[in-house]
Amino acid sequence: MHYIGKIDKNKIGKYGEKLITQDVILTEERKLHILQNHKKDYKIIIKNIDRVILKPKEILIDAKNVDTLFFIGNLERHNLNVIVKLNTSNDEIHPQNSVMTAWIIRDKNLDKLRKNNKIIYKDE
Repeated sequence: MHYIGKIDKNKIGKYGEKLITQDVILTEERKLHILQNHKKDYKIIIKNIDRVILKPKEILIDAKNVDTLFFIGNLERHNLNVIVKLNTSNDEIHPQNSVMTAWIIRDKNLDKLRKNNKIIYKDE
């Protein structure tokens, strides 16, 4: 398990009040998932995942999954989207907020995400 750090409650709107813990982790199983699904970009993703969660450029609410957020950060040519499942119900099996997956997205795909999901934080 890789400990990433603490989510800034001030950046996640209503979820700041609902969080059981601010701690965020990346499990070995999820790391393997990222490797298997995004082999070409794996090193870039892992190198930047902590920074994107701790200092995101934007955060969006995942409209399809409950208590799940998209943490968006800039890369040299594209963007990194890190999906984090929040612990808002004192889940004993998954006591921390967990990275579910991450992938690199182009600006065009980020625009689609913004259109279909609510922005709750934007670094101006």
